[in-house]
Amino acid sequence: MSTTEAIEIGAARRFASAAGDLEDRVRRAVVEVRNDGGAGAGIVWGGSGLVVTNAHCAPRDARLQLVQSDRTHSARVIAYHPRHDLALLSSATVRGPLLDLRATSTLRVGELVFAYGHPLGVSDALAMGVIHAVARDERTGGARFVVADVRLAPGNSGGPLVDAEGRLVGINSMVVNGLGVAIPADTVARFIDRATASRVA
Repeated sequence: MSTTEAIEIGAARRFASAAGDLEDRVRRAVVEVRNDGGAGAGIVWGGSGLVVTNAHCAPRDARLQLVQSDRTHSARVIAYHPRHDLALLSSATVRGPLLDLRATSTLRVGELVFAYGHPLGVSDALAMGVIHAVARDERTGGARFVVADVRLAPGNSGGPLVDAEGRLVGINSMVVNGLGVAIPADTVARFIDRATASRVA
């Protein structure tokens, strides 16, 4: 074996180990969201019994079940934002770590990202890609979408798009022209802040 081949093999093993560690960290913060019409993914928002997902994964009046570590939990929708395709769920028995958030302003085109979810019924799948673009909202100047060339399928919706350090970049929402489209983490955090503030009030 040449020195170059040994270096390449060592680098591949380190990358595989890092990807495995990333998958383990993210998995503990993700649930499967099931409704009467299908399934998607959701992200546990810390230890608060809250889960955020896509609005199209959690219709307002649907019966919802969350699956985490082979345990099933009932849930209900407590906040809804169809324009941003976001829904906030409450389930008192769900627990998990809060993923660190990545500010959208720090994202760079070509940066490595990972989509986590349950595509086509395959549980706990991790797909890799790079950021293709950050689409801006002309009205506010903020980010509207994060676009990545990561392969998504039914079951990825509502799951996290994370960077190489496991920080939440966005929530996977749809596929457009073969590219994955995610709602930025900044937008998700503002949605949850407003929803939980109104609950306290």
